[in-house]
Amino acid sequence: MNQTVQKIRWNIYDLEVLPQNEFNKYEIIDGELFVTKTPHFRHQQICGKIFQQLNIWSESNNLGEAIIAPGIIFVRVR
Repeated sequence: MNQTVQKIRWNIYDLEVLPQNEFNKYEIIDGELFVTKTPHFRHQQICGKIFQQLNIWSESNNLGEAIIAPGIIFVRVR
């Protein structure tokens, strides 16, 4: 007996039904749902300090641009 398993393709509208809390981060990549834990406060604090130093350096040397990771970016494709 051969059973076919159909893969679920998630989209941005499916995110609306997922439980929202401060502990989980949801990402949809190529139709697949990924659930990860949100970074700890100390992690975010350190990232901010690193960004600050990179930004000061890049502005003073006119070499590049420091950008904090944007997280999830929603793009609607019609």
